[in-house]
Amino acid sequence: MTRINGIALYNCFVSGYESLLMEKKRINDINVFPVADGDTGNNMASTLYAITQIPEVSPSASRTLAVIADRALSGARGNSGIIIAQFLNGLASECADREYLTAREIGAALRKASASTYRAVENPREGTLITVLRVWSEEMERLAHIARDVRCVFADALTAAREALEKTTEQLDALKKARVVDAGASGFVAFLEGIARMIATGSVPASRVSRQVESMEESAHDIPEDVGAVTYAYCTEALLVRRTPSPEIPLRESLKKLGDSLIVSEGLEKTKVHIHTDEPARVFLILRDYGKIVEQKVDDMRLQFAATHHPVSRIAIVTDSIADIPRELVERYQIHVIPTKILWGDDEYLDRLTITADTFYPYLDERPEYPGSSVPDPRRVEQVFSWLSAHYESIVAISVGKRLSGCWQVMESAARRLRDGGYPIAVIDSRLNSAAQGLVALSAAESAACGHPFEGIVALANDAIARARIFVSVATFKYMVRGGRVSALKGLIAAVTNLKPIVSLDSEGKGIAFAASFSQNGSKRKILRHVAKNRAAISRYAVVHAAAPELAREYARELEALLGKAPEYVMEISPAVGIHAGIGAVAVAYL
Repeated sequence: MTRINGIALYNCFVSGYESLLMEKKRINDINVFPVADGDTGNNMASTLYAITQIPEVSPSASRTLAVIADRALSGARGNSGIIIAQFLNGLASECADREYLTAREIGAALRKASASTYRAVENPREGTLITVLRVWSEEMERLAHIARDVRCVFADALTAAREALEKTTEQLDALKKARVVDAGASGFVAFLEGIARMIATGSVPASRVSRQVESMEESAHDIPEDVGAVTYAYCTEALLVRRTPSPEIPLRESLKKLGDSLIVSEGLEKTKVHIHTDEPARVFLILRDYGKIVEQKVDDMRLQFAATHHPVSRIAIVTDSIADIPRELVERYQIHVIPTKILWGDDEYLDRLTITADTFYPYLDERPEYPGSSVPDPRRVEQVFSWLSAHYESIVAISVGKRLSGCWQVMESAARRLRDGGYPIAVIDSRLNSAAQGLVALSAAESAACGHPFEGIVALANDAIARARIFVSVATFKYMVRGGRVSALKGLIAAVTNLKPIVSLDSEGKGIAFAASFSQNGSKRKILRHVAKNRAAISRYAVVHAAAPELAREYARELEALLGKAPEYVMEISPAVGIHAGIGAVAVAYL
């Protein structure tokens, strides 16, 4: 085999995906870095699954790679998924205009794609996926100058990848302590082994690809000229692989009461849904019974209308859904909120949009799987920034603390393209989350509405971040244990002693234990005592909760009596935060 075409390339990816799928649980089990949340296998499998779902496979190597790269970016989950997506996009870029690829062309493209992946990661750490990716790519290039046979080159380079994987245990302290190899690197080697089997034998596993959905009109909407034309707030789309058998009630009948502009287009195995609705979370709760949701998109048409026709500022303020800000204030100040992802079993949701408190907390203790969270879809972030750049003079984005999530990196990567073109955009690491992040974003939006310039808003936001504090009274360690933030042993000790922690964030955005008590009332007293000591300096505050409205109102009443002013708001926290804080948690944040 001296060259490879698009169909063979696609078959390689299918084989690699199947190989990874067999190792998914093991990869989850050894996931200890950067966060021991046990979802690397899930994230990588989901990313590669998206790659296998391309609508058409071209004989052209370049065209196939281009589609694969696009699907990878759209479906990327977690750090490992984003790295793979970046790598594949670099590879596609290096392999333009090729009907076939020789071993030497593949090797050169792999090395360059690996280098571009290193550049895309803010703080690359050796001993992880990028290390194995680099070693393998460089070996592929070296061997391709010696041999022309793709089979031989790939088989020998795989040996180098396996050796690099084994060395990761000694390269990172967390891996050395746990006596495991890096989970992302292990998943990548499993993927390569599947490709090697296909190249060596020509045998391809049963394809998981469905036929293309029957053609339908592009469901992207135009911004109306009259707000009265926006009957429902959200333009909602989903692509799902149908379950067999499907529920007796047709999907169209189940959805039509939730909105208008409904389109249900069915292919052989997939269904595409488009609807305008005020309740996207209810739409997705229904869709879950009809199939596996593989793509979703929700656009806030009312906010887009307001930003287009009645902007409160020429500077766009952006944050992510982990920031707790009431809908009323989001609309008043036209704050653009990018949803993070909630991963729950085989299902994926958009935080606050396709899953909300009403469709999250009632099921948290009922479903056997425990949910996890992931960064926003990188491609979607690029689309949002691109749209905003066409409607605003500049953008200030305030992300959840990058010690807590990869959201900042996704936003910064998307912003870099605009910035390189001369567009003013700042992505600020808030070093915060929840209501503290929300208060900072709200302050920035108020400054923008008052006409402050771009540089002034950035300075004001950084000043607010330095003055922000948050204290979370956690009702039980149970959810932290299930979410992977606390070990089972610590959770057991806490359960036996009935210990209830108060969690905060340090100046770098790292979670810390502020205090603990043996009752929720005791936690409240400790938080109130802290507030009392700082009352003269507190300019504004908010109270948020996880399915504990009465306790939150109790906090608000006592804080108002203590500070002489009402909270900015009392609201339910994002499901993405609720995964770790758990039912019953209450948080107080202030500037």
